[in-house]
Amino acid sequence: MNKHLAHLIRDYQAKVHEALVLMQRSGIRMPTSNRRWIESDIPLKGLLDSDITYVKHGAGCMVYLPDGKVDFDFGNLGEIDGFDLWRLSLFASEKLSTYGFESQNDLQMCFETAVSEGHLVRSDDSLFYVAHLARALAVDIDSRLPDDRLPPRNLDIVLVLHSHYFQAAELMLENYDNLHRKWKKDNSLSHRKVVDLRIYLSSWLGFLAVTCEGFEDRGMHLLLQNSRPAAFEKLIPKSDAIGKMIKRHRHPLRELRNKTFHLRENPEAIRRFFAPDENRLPWAHELHDAFTDFFSAYRVECEVHYALNGRRGELRVTREPPQRW
Repeated sequence: MNKHLAHLIRDYQAKVHEALVLMQRSGIRMPTSNRRWIESDIPLKGLLDSDITYVKHGAGCMVYLPDGKVDFDFGNLGEIDGFDLWRLSLFASEKLSTYGFESQNDLQMCFETAVSEGHLVRSDDSLFYVAHLARALAVDIDSRLPDDRLPPRNLDIVLVLHSHYFQAAELMLENYDNLHRKWKKDNSLSHRKVVDLRIYLSSWLGFLAVTCEGFEDRGMHLLLQNSRPAAFEKLIPKSDAIGKMIKRHRHPLRELRNKTFHLRENPEAIRRFFAPDENRLPWAHELHDAFTDFFSAYRVECEVHYALNGRRGELRVTREPPQRW
């Protein structure tokens, strides 16, 4: 691709990123898709931090940064590195010659050549992207200031462990408990409900096992101590208690997980886990409750940190919308 065009695209994308960081720190939540952005209820016009104006339009936004305005659209999956000829022209404006272009027509010819040669590809969201490069997503925006040790919400492995695995365990346990209570109350269940009960029970324990493995693999004690803000160290006793609890029946739970989520040739691992003299089901409930307490405390610390460090777009408890005009 022409080096002047490549330079212009990089500068445009960097300025879009700058605008998005400002938007997130001002309390605007990053969308998971252009549809979610269109449906969001933020004011159509308003002021970001430092009294910087933005105008929401369709699938994107115009942000009037101190050194010039930048206009962008989100992609279908919330991509933030898409562009088109009009937006590049608007961004370059009277600085075209600085980027090595003699005129708008010169830029257009260069752009069309890059498309025809396959350096730029058009997506079905009508935006163009640089070919063969991974696309950046709005939800992965990192709006931290220097020395902020708490990862962006979407990239925080502890929150990922909670939302993708432990919450699945919570749902399965809730369904299991509801059916189990019905069984005790009515003293009977239909065959279909008995099957459902077994599925909920094995799925709960399977997702609980995955949560345990992620918890141990990440070395939660050291993660809290070395890779999070100092305030998170208060969670270490909870983490250590969970670690000790996991060790009591780690291997039987892992075997059950393997036989639950992979095709098994015999049910021996399942039977061993539920052996009456091992008392593992009460242990699993105790472990689940400990995880509930830990993740709740961790999420509270995150919310406090987001609020105190100007990361308002990552808040989930409360968030202040940008000011309206």
